[in-house]
Amino acid sequence: MGRQSTRKNKNIYQTYREEAGLTRERASELMDGISAARIERIEYETQEPSPYDVVQMADCYQRPDLCNYYCSHKCAIGDRYVPEVEIADLPAIILETIAGLNEVNALTNRMIQIARDGVISPDEIKDFALISYKLDAVSLAIDALNLWVDKTACENNLDLDLLNQEKEKLKSQD
Repeated sequence: MGRQSTRKNKNIYQTYREEAGLTRERASELMDGISAARIERIEYETQEPSPYDVVQMADCYQRPDLCNYYCSHKCAIGDRYVPEVEIADLPAIILETIAGLNEVNALTNRMIQIARDGVISPDEIKDFALISYKLDAVSLAIDALNLWVDKTACENNLDLDLLNQEKEKLKSQD
């Protein structure tokens, strides 16, 4: 491996490349259409990466969370609609998901009352905001689980094809 950079304030792209043990030149060889010079410009923030660049780097560095970072920080649409998801371990993700679902389940009757007339009236806003907040937390936990699956597939050879086949079987049963 080449010499490790001693530069302070490395951005996420450089950090992840170095954690993968790759030089810019080697990373460039492993990616389609991204030169070592382009990687350097992205790492030194003299050029913004394109979504294509980010997908290539995420796959090469085995860091699917790089895509979430880009969407939640660099993309105008993602900035509005894509929350930042932090990688956690499976037990923490599962516990967070179950806790969130339990909290939402306790609010089910209130959701029904609010939705019954198809209008959210001023006196229902506070409860609706709470329900929406709790649902957002569940959604974030699910996103974390999906990111964990992608990362585990990269690191531990999780058979994504088999997982997706099983999910498709479940869809066809609905």
